[in-house]
Amino acid sequence: MKAIHVRTHPDFTIDELIEYSGFVVPTQAFKENMRRALDYLQRTVPRTVLREQDDAGPWNLRVNGTKIRLLNWMQGIDFHADVNPQRSVNRGDPLIAYKAPSVPVGRVRGNWYTFPSTQHEAVAIHSTQTRLHKFKARQSFTCMQSKASAAFVGWVHDMPSEYRQGGAAQLFVWDADQVLEPA
Repeated sequence: MKAIHVRTHPDFTIDELIEYSGFVVPTQAFKENMRRALDYLQRTVPRTVLREQDDAGPWNLRVNGTKIRLLNWMQGIDFHADVNPQRSVNRGDPLIAYKAPSVPVGRVRGNWYTFPSTQHEAVAIHSTQTRLHKFKARQSFTCMQSKASAAFVGWVHDMPSEYRQGGAAQLFVWDADQVLEPA
């Protein structure tokens, strides 16, 4: 494997990301869904954010030994299912997020949202993230829709990691604080 500088390396191609991280890619369709997500994230999120160190547990993939937010987010997506980087959300559409009880209700925080019919257990988040937050789209916008992968989750400090099944639709909304409002 070629050594690279994680912070200064140009945007990854899908082949580089697979090679540098060791991501297991079982099918061509899986790889294409990965490419769609990678292209979307690299086009939407500043590189400085994507390349931040992000240690969510010992199972996270690494590039040159470094766990970065891009890989953490990519591992949260089930690439066996379609990834839609052009998902439209209309003004007034309802979305929800599950947050830790310490997060004030109605505060727009984070990038991952889902639909009101989604159960907590299906979004592969820590069992302590139980407070339901309801939002609506302040304006129409486009985001990325994918399916939550099954995962060991452990980004909640001082809590043991746990396996969560995933399976629900999830939306990645980079500018959530600008396009969502409490409902």
